[in-house]
Amino acid sequence: MKRFLFVCTGNTCRSPLAQALLKEKRPDIEVKSAGVSALPGMSASEGTVEVLAEKGISLNHSSSQVSKEMMDWADIVLTLTEGHKSTLVRQFPDYVDKIHTLKEYAFEKDLADIQQQLQHHYVQLELKQAQFLQEHKAEIEQLNKRTDNEAKLQLENLSKALQQLIKVDRLEIERLETIMPSFSISDPFGGSTEVYRRTAREIEEAIDKLLMDL
Repeated sequence: MKRFLFVCTGNTCRSPLAQALLKEKRPDIEVKSAGVSALPGMSASEGTVEVLAEKGISLNHSSSQVSKEMMDWADIVLTLTEGHKSTLVRQFPDYVDKIHTLKEYAFEKDLADIQQQLQHHYVQLELKQAQFLQEHKAEIEQLNKRTDNEAKLQLENLSKALQQLIKVDRLEIERLETIMPSFSISDPFGGSTEVYRRTAREIEEAIDKLLMDL
């Protein structure tokens, strides 16, 4: 069974939430949490304790700074934001293969098709632009040497033609990027109980998906 390490900023809100939720759902799994900027020995935030209590989960937590020993212990390191992931990759480059955001790891299979489609349309967009510019290179160079209104109009028409050529790929890229979720879960620290509830729901959704694939 894999050993999981959740990492956030201060190890008082999101990562303890994730640790407690995963442990409640699968007591057999080994799980720890830490922070990239934690002050060791801090209790979990009041909001974290409250939303877990609403789920019938008690929490006795003391914050920890992420360490090499923890990184070595874990099979999978799950950060709560892409920023945390970048920080860990810089600090612990030898462990890059085990570092993921929680959402990235949980929804990787679901997002693979979207990412593949995005890559296809990005490539098509670049190829079409390069081919168009190459085909009209001489014409564009000649028009750029002129300053009359007719030359300006022809350049504008060429620009519009290029935009029309890549329109389908551009629209599809915009659509796909819209449905791509953020891999980061925002910090509820200082927020209301409802803010903590939303964070907990977001974390729990990712954990439920993660557990389906274990």
